Amino acid sequence: MKRKVNINRPEISSEEIAQRKNFDSVLKNHANISGKPLFKKPWFLSSVIVATVAIVTSVVLLNQDTKHEVPDPIATNLQQEINSELEFYRKEEAKPCISPPLKDVNVPYTTFKVIAEKGANLDFKTGSKLVVPKNSFVDENGKLVKGEIELRYREFHDPIDFFVSGIPMTYDSAGVTYQFESAGMMEMLAYQDGKPLNMAPEKAINVELASNYKGTEYNLYKLDTVKNNWACLGKDKVVTTNETKGKAKPDTAKIVKIQQTPEYKILETKKVEIQKEKELKIAALPKVAPEPKKPELAKAGKYTFDISAEGYPELAVYKGLLFEVGDENKHFDKALYKITWDEATIKEGTKKGENYLLTLRKETKKYEFIVYPVYEGKNYETAMKDYQEKFSKYNVVLEKRKVDEKRIEEEYQAKLLAIKKAQEAQFEEWKRVMASQEKSMSKEEQVRRMFSISSFGVYNSDHPSHYPKGMKCSANLSTDKNVKLLCYEIYLADKNKNGLFTFNRNPIASFSFDPNSKNMLWTVENGVLYWLKPEQFTDIKSSDGVQKLVMNRVDQKFKSVDELKTYFNF
Repeated sequence: MKRKVNINRPEISSEEIAQRKNFDSVLKNHANISGKPLFKKPWFLSSVIVATVAIVTSVVLLNQDTKHEVPDPIATNLQQEINSELEFYRKEEAKPCISPPLKDVNVPYTTFKVIAEKGANLDFKTGSKLVVPKNSFVDENGKLVKGEIELRYREFHDPIDFFVSGIPMTYDSAGVTYQFESAGMMEMLAYQDGKPLNMAPEKAINVELASNYKGTEYNLYKLDTVKNNWACLGKDKVVTTNETKGKAKPDTAKIVKIQQTPEYKILETKKVEIQKEKELKIAALPKVAPEPKKPELAKAGKYTFDISAEGYPELAVYKGLLFEVGDENKHFDKALYKITWDEATIKEGTKKGENYLLTLRKETKKYEFIVYPVYEGKNYETAMKDYQEKFSKYNVVLEKRKVDEKRIEEEYQAKLLAIKKAQEAQFEEWKRVMASQEKSMSKEEQVRRMFSISSFGVYNSDHPSHYPKGMKCSANLSTDKNVKLLCYEIYLADKNKNGLFTFNRNPIASFSFDPNSKNMLWTVENGVLYWLKPEQFTDIKSSDGVQKLVMNRVDQKFKSVDELKTYFNF
């Protein structure tokens, strides 16, 4: 390595060397060199070192011809990844309104054979009833259809049904986006000889949709597949069968969600208390100083700067250090070594604690370079010895800190486990009461939601709802191999709500869920299903940063919706 050196320099004492080894501390106190420019000092022309930047010239010449620059492969690959991701999102957004995410799994249609001029009263397996008037079908030209037609019908009652159907459960109203909580959804289509039919004017099919929900807060909606939104049609009518008259009914005052009971809330408060207790104990532990930075050996074939300090105390702190020009300085010219600079300034660079910004000034000219502190020869040996001593002391303190943190964490986990067991006992008691009350109900009792349709398509008895609240963060979905999932729609199922909450794009900018509910999250990448199990939600914390969610790959091949529900325990 060739450098411009100063000879016959006075020896520096070992005490001064020891004082000047902490380079980071020096930068804080001397980030910018102040005072008169060097060329105005009285000794400027007579001193050999004159506080100039020593120039190293023993490296290969840099090719300054920018006409033949080689593209950066990392930047090229990154741009290709970005373009590929954007193209993926464009394709996803261009998909039809109804797009089933799994190739071989969907809610199947039940086909009814109906004589068009006679009509029919039809019973569906769930207990739903369909009343089809005679002469209710026309072809694409509006001509009344006669003879046998196929009436295709299916229903959707839970989040798995909603998911596999590909029917959107998002509702936009007055600029606000809601997610549907459903009391039941159905789709009806009609065909003759394979060709789709429409409903005749002034005709309507009466639907009694079997439901598990009696509430009157639901509205009736029809899916507009052109506008990709739901049109509100008003209220449906809720009826129950008369067979339950005189039968015992459940005591609804006792069927209270366990999360709302005082006993459960007390336990939840204890969770917060022991969490705070743990954090206070950890905060009280002795602080561990930052890990000492290992000195770097100057590399052969690299340009370096040696900031000399004789006659200029502000620069004396840099004794023994060289500043190596980083590879990111694409247009560094060795001709800069031939200039005697008026001023040199050092401050932190783009990587805190790793590199620094060297600024050189000559009259109106200014140059900035990213440089790295390095040592060579005996200076490197001395710096390494000092580093090893500091690192040994650092490790002793660090290991003690780890032992103390582990002890505190084990104490916390033991207390948390005791609380969870108490909550599980409360749940079991709640379930026992629920089961006892359900036995007193008539198995013949049914809820039906009644409405009429004048056109074919998808109808939904729904209640618009906001996303679940309680825990909020940003979320990045990845595989167990730490690979980001390229997926568009991510689905959240909350067991306390009969809805499917959808988030778009990974990472999810604003992900929220109710930590007091049983939750599941899943998505599809290239036809493969990935999911986050309910127990994994306990590891998610509210954070200003991005929470990493490691999704479980599902390799099982499902042949039906029921198989998928069994797998997900629905």
